[in-house]
Amino acid sequence: MSLLVLEHVSKCYRDGRGSITALQDVSLQVDDGEFVGVWGLRRSGKTTLLRVAASVEPPDGGNVYFDGRDLASMSAGERAKLHRFEGIALVAADWRPIYNKPVVEHVALPLLSDGLSLQEAKGPAHVALERTGVSSCAYLPAERLSSAERIRVALARALVRRPRLLLVDEPAVLLPPSEGVELYDLLRSLGADSSVAVVIASEEIAPLRSAQLMLSIDRGRVRSITQGSGQVLPFPGQHGAARTAS
Repeated sequence: MSLLVLEHVSKCYRDGRGSITALQDVSLQVDDGEFVGVWGLRRSGKTTLLRVAASVEPPDGGNVYFDGRDLASMSAGERAKLHRFEGIALVAADWRPIYNKPVVEHVALPLLSDGLSLQEAKGPAHVALERTGVSSCAYLPAERLSSAERIRVALARALVRRPRLLLVDEPAVLLPPSEGVELYDLLRSLGADSSVAVVIASEEIAPLRSAQLMLSIDRGRVRSITQGSGQVLPFPGQHGAARTAS
């Protein structure tokens, strides 16, 4: 059984001019520990795909399953627990601190709702910061972080709960190329080291070519799916015959 399954998912938004289709009949499955790339240009639907997969937004049509459970059938409280207890984490590069405290406290914060004291939560927070390569920032004010440090701290905040599925939106969009390469190397290593499934959405195709599963999306439609690293996607093109949910 796949960890994440999307079956014929659609999503629309409304603005002053009418309806905007963000996802059209999208089907996808992601296995434990898999590294998946989602490639698309701006407004292609890739961010909406991640948000629907994370149960942050409900689909207008189709079904989303996590570990065999239908997310639409869950209550808000059950979906919150899914995020809290070894479930799903969604990370975006534009994370900003909400108060002026040391970085380690920002990373520890998600654990406080589990009943841990701040002192108890700092232990796992330090481990997560070490894993993402920013342990030296632990006692810096969060406002002093560079763009590269900020996305790594955001990843640490997600990893501190030990999720099974990590969804990352445009992780290197604010970074210079050299730092972007290092960040993608870190993200690829997470699945290998801890069996967390990692799904990355990006406008850049080159960093995604080593993905085990890679898809292109355009105007809300999956245009191609390829399996195996090093393959270049036809884009835009016809729907791929590779692994889609059935």
